[in-house]
Amino acid sequence: MRSAFRIFTSMKQTKYIVPVLVTFLFAGLIIYSTRGKASVEETIEKETVVLPDTLKLLFVGDVMVHSRQFEAALYEGGDSMYNFHPTLQYIQEYISSADFSMANLEVPFGGKPYTGYPMFSSPPEIVDDLIKAGFNVFFTANNHVADKGKKGIEGTLEHLKKSGASFTGSFKDSLERAENYPLLVEAKNIKLCLLNYTYGTNGMPVYKPNLVNRIDTLQIKKDLEKAKSQAPDYIITCIHWGEEYQQKENENQRELARFLAENGSNLIVGAHPHVVQPFDKIITQKGDTVPVIYSLGNFVSNQRWRYSDCGIVFEVILVKSENRLALHSVAYEPFWVNRYNDHIRSLYRIIPVNDYLRDSTKYELNAVSRGNMMQFYDDARKTLQNLTYSNFYKKKSRSHL
Repeated sequence: MRSAFRIFTSMKQTKYIVPVLVTFLFAGLIIYSTRGKASVEETIEKETVVLPDTLKLLFVGDVMVHSRQFEAALYEGGDSMYNFHPTLQYIQEYISSADFSMANLEVPFGGKPYTGYPMFSSPPEIVDDLIKAGFNVFFTANNHVADKGKKGIEGTLEHLKKSGASFTGSFKDSLERAENYPLLVEAKNIKLCLLNYTYGTNGMPVYKPNLVNRIDTLQIKKDLEKAKSQAPDYIITCIHWGEEYQQKENENQRELARFLAENGSNLIVGAHPHVVQPFDKIITQKGDTVPVIYSLGNFVSNQRWRYSDCGIVFEVILVKSENRLALHSVAYEPFWVNRYNDHIRSLYRIIPVNDYLRDSTKYELNAVSRGNMMQFYDDARKTLQNLTYSNFYKKKSRSHL
């Protein structure tokens, strides 16, 4: 502007003033219109780019509430309420990062007096605090679902309905199953169909009209056909199977996994053994690849021995673009349950191991607990050699032990 002003004031003849002004004005209009056009074109181009829909799923294994756990929850609630939130506080950020976080709820709500193993009846506050931590889907077909009979089965269903969470695996009656099974959930333009079964109920009878999904291949095949008829993007079967405390899947698990894959399951997630079992991929006769994690281990419990004081979170990322769904990635995060004593009561904290390795200062672990956790960490890496860690806690700098 200053150079333009000098040119203007240096003019000796006033007849040049108007042409010069017109020239500057015209040039400015050209520059403005060109920039405006480019901006509009850039905006249009950005608006026409269709970004894929991405869905993050998390799965955890057995949610157990032994008597020492609910005693700790009552203590942390001030002896007036059951407060499980402190147990979950360190994992909330990760669990709530997913669109769907799913858990195997292996305790019924049969009312007071609350009991632990072998016949569970848990305070229902465990579900409330799991939901606050980010969980929104629960599976109820497991070997402890009928521990407290009809009262326990229906009490669990009633509380889950009140909670607003999605759930499946057990039902009040056949009509409820027909109307709500398989379970459909949807987010980000991606529809999932969820199925859930158990090998048994520890010999405890399931009295009519209550129903618990049992592993019955004829019924499962019918259920998978119904699932496919509802045109979901992805079908997931979560199944309670295998032998307790065995670190490797058995032949029955492998055969059933192939059956599920050949009949329409896109993903198979296992629970029950209380230890982490391997990850594998099944190639079907049609050439489809179906991931299967045979056991996620314990998510939380009072089992303190090696292999059972821990578990993994199984992470699945799905991507949908132009109405085509693809499995983007599978990964896992190792979690270890720390039980410590505050001189009055044993307390529980679920610790994300990779976050501990990144920054241990916020976790209070003594040398014995730290050693047990690292033993689990090594065990999990050996079991899951073909599965990578999640990127959630990945940082450029990490302390090395």
